[in-house]
Amino acid sequence: MFRKTNVDGIMIGRAALGNPWIFRDIISYLKGEEIKEVSLKEKLETMIKHIELEVEQKGENVGIKELRKHMCAYIKNLPNSASLREKINRIEAKNELISCLTEYFRSI
Repeated sequence: MFRKTNVDGIMIGRAALGNPWIFRDIISYLKGEEIKEVSLKEKLETMIKHIELEVEQKGENVGIKELRKHMCAYIKNLPNSASLREKINRIEAKNELISCLTEYFRSI
């Protein structure tokens, strides 16, 4: 859009849900650098860090419930993610969520 319409900026919005790497990718693109693919290991590590920070800020009861939509966004388009989304939406404990995600990422 920068070249095509000469805009000064772009809005990212929902594209950042489950994809915090979009900011790194945009910067790389604007610098003419290669956009790096996010590894499954990096994705899982980021998800776990997100869980830990959310629970630290809001507590386990509120934090885990608020994280459900974010965790589902992270796994969008991954193999067999529909069944994992069902599980995630019933989980209420931090350790259970981390365990469930770790097991899933080991299986793909």
